[in-house]
Amino acid sequence: MKLKYLGMGLALIFCLLLCGAASAVTIQTSGVTMSGPGEKADLVFTLDSVPAGLAGYKMTAAFSSPDIARISAVTLPEWATMKNVDATFPAAGATLTAVDLMDSVKAGAASVPVATFTVEGLASGTTGLVLTVSELTDDAGNPVVFSLSQAGISVGGSGSVPVETPAPSPEPTVVPQEPAPEPVPTNEPVADPTPEIVTPAEDPTPAPTQEPVVPLATPTPVPMVVGNFTADVTSGPAPMTVSFTDLSEGYPDTFLWDFGDNSSDCRSVVQNPVHTYRIPGIYTVSLTASNSENSNQSVKENYIVAASMRMPQRGEKTAMQIFSVPEGAECYLNNVYQGITPVNITNLTPRTYQLRLHKEGYYDVVDPVIANKGVLPTFVSGYEMVPHYAEIGKLVADPPKTGAAYIVTYPEMVNVFIDDRKVGKTDVMVMNLGVGTHNLTLVREGFANWTDTLDIRNGLAVIQTYTYEQPYFPPTKAEEYVDMNA
Repeated sequence: MKLKYLGMGLALIFCLLLCGAASAVTIQTSGVTMSGPGEKADLVFTLDSVPAGLAGYKMTAAFSSPDIARISAVTLPEWATMKNVDATFPAAGATLTAVDLMDSVKAGAASVPVATFTVEGLASGTTGLVLTVSELTDDAGNPVVFSLSQAGISVGGSGSVPVETPAPSPEPTVVPQEPAPEPVPTNEPVADPTPEIVTPAEDPTPAPTQEPVVPLATPTPVPMVVGNFTADVTSGPAPMTVSFTDLSEGYPDTFLWDFGDNSSDCRSVVQNPVHTYRIPGIYTVSLTASNSENSNQSVKENYIVAASMRMPQRGEKTAMQIFSVPEGAECYLNNVYQGITPVNITNLTPRTYQLRLHKEGYYDVVDPVIANKGVLPTFVSGYEMVPHYAEIGKLVADPPKTGAAYIVTYPEMVNVFIDDRKVGKTDVMVMNLGVGTHNLTLVREGFANWTDTLDIRNGLAVIQTYTYEQPYFPPTKAEEYVDMNA
């Protein structure tokens, strides 16, 4: 990005009534004349040439005599894709910023527009416009040495500046005098008058005018980058959604994240990304932040802990082995992660479970499976996954904030409704619930319906356990969130 840092360098002050030092680049304008106060005119500034292109500028304009004229509007050029005018019009001055982000002004361009000032006359007289240039930079980031052409602003009164005319003096009184006697002629010769010799004065030799030296603008150095970041959640049960926030210093504009789980979307170039950790594990996260010249990487070891959700255990135990074609699918029972196929699952309560197999690039397999009592182990095989090419390499740009709920009852096989929608029978885990409060209803024959609420938190799962004792008495309730240290 060109002219990224428009810092306050050494100011270069020029008045349009004076001619700047000669250089290859000249900010040109022509004087304007207004017939009187209240009249407006446009004062146009252009660069005669830009041999090395133009990245942008920052300058302040103000009248040398603010009682003569003022600025009523400023128009910045179309090449400036990032522009700003800091002033409340009408104003005695304005600060202008223009940056060419799209490289519209090429090297060698001529008559490049800089700005157009609409000026309004206030009183008769003349004034100049003082420019304080903070930065004028070419495409390579180098300061541009420039000069200003002569210009001025004249405001007349009723079409011209009034000129004072002196009042006429009274005529003098004439006193009559007697006529002088006539001269008597003589024979003496009269000498011719001697002509006066006038010596022309020599023109004074003008003193040489020393042209002012234009100091070069000092470009603002690009700051060093110090990478840093944080996350709203660092531990919880998988799948866990984490929002990352960039805290880097040094004004970086390029970001590369590595979330450490080797998933298809484990990298991101978004400044503040969101990532879902689907598989339990301990992950290292890194962020490389860069600006136009500097780069720095921040690495946080073992920063994210995604744990397995523990299903409640009761009574006798059995085991189950799950296979898929192809292998390498994520395996879930009642939406609780169990491992990557082929996987052996132990300590299961004999009952019916909902099996879900997930593999990127394939449709999910969802099927009920039965963990048989007294059969060790139960073999479940023959799941051939169907390719879904449209999902291969799909990135999740902005996943919603969701959580999960695990509803457990003693005894089980109680109908569960969340927000008046049946989600299954206990024990059941419900995924992708929006963060916030949801209505829960348990329906068991012979008992009054039990209504409760679920407090869903981002990336966490709540376990709510209900024990039925006698008909028509409300069940006792226990609530807990997953203990990550267990």
